[in-house]
Amino acid sequence: MADTKVVRNADAPWEEFSSELYFADNYSTVLPEDREIIERVSDFFGRVFEQRDSVNLAIDVGSGPNLYPALLMLPWTRQILFTDYSTRNINWLQQHLTMNESDWVGAPFWEEIAHRPGYDHIAEPRKQLSLACSSDSGQVGIRRQNIFKLPKQRWELGTMFFVAESITEDFEEFRAAIRRFVGALVPGAPFAAAFMAESDGYKVAEERFPALKITMSDVEKCFLELEPSELSHYETQTLHKVRDGYTGMIVITGITRGR
Repeated sequence: MADTKVVRNADAPWEEFSSELYFADNYSTVLPEDREIIERVSDFFGRVFEQRDSVNLAIDVGSGPNLYPALLMLPWTRQILFTDYSTRNINWLQQHLTMNESDWVGAPFWEEIAHRPGYDHIAEPRKQLSLACSSDSGQVGIRRQNIFKLPKQRWELGTMFFVAESITEDFEEFRAAIRRFVGALVPGAPFAAAFMAESDGYKVAEERFPALKITMSDVEKCFLELEPSELSHYETQTLHKVRDGYTGMIVITGITRGR
């Protein structure tokens, strides 16, 4: 029997990734698993920032056509960098992070978030989010970025949702992506990450994209190697799934080593 080729990040057709179709299938409405993630992450950030001031710089790694990780950071940071490797995703972000459209794709998610402590003080979330990424300093804005080449220790708050396990079938690349995400944050930075457990890959339009069938144990092991504080893990409980081919979503929160 011939060996099955392991698909790595560089092998995937990222320039063919249909941002609009992926958004329509995954983020046009708030799904039950999103609600669980929003509850866990907003509670964590709210608790952390009761004890400290908001930060200047935050990063959302591998944003894709998804605004809600950044919305979860919005009360706690002045500026945000959105990153993605796919040019199509960058174009989608540039289109939907402006104030030029009548309908805001972030509205359903903000409705879910808005009543939570800390978030309820934001009067104009769309405008605030647009302003937060309006600079082009290199550490703020919208930037095409290879996750494996992220700069070290630049940002004070970070999110990475459905990225490390959804770009490769190689465990070492998955592990390296987590290390690069955490390594891009300064010591003492709060972070949140989400993963699809046991994902067997996914299609967008007719293109197949790789995924790694990770477990909670795999994710926890990779983060424990980095010695964060306040590390917490959670697997979603809802029976309703976004699609076939995975068993649930894993949420990790913590604070980078050094504070």
